Amino acid sequence: MSPLVYLISAVSIVCWIMVLIKLFKKEGVGLGILGIICGLYTFIWGWLNHKKQNLTIVMIVWSVAAVVMGITNASMMKDLPY
Repeated sequence: MSPLVYLISAVSIVCWIMVLIKLFKKEGVGLGILGIICGLYTFIWGWLNHKKQNLTIVMIVWSVAAVVMGITNASMMKDLPY
């Protein structure tokens, strides 16, 4: 794997944890656990509440990381032998 993949993964995990902390504080344990189980819920909640929770920069970074990860994975798929 490319070191870029590891870097992007680390950035995504840090952003997820930052949003997850806000999610736990704002919504409580039940939805916080849902955010742990389903990262997509955390991502959507972060975008829906980015202004109220001061998460705009974190959500932009997380979104860019997700797009770059998708492009990186797609470019790696073309190199598969089948």
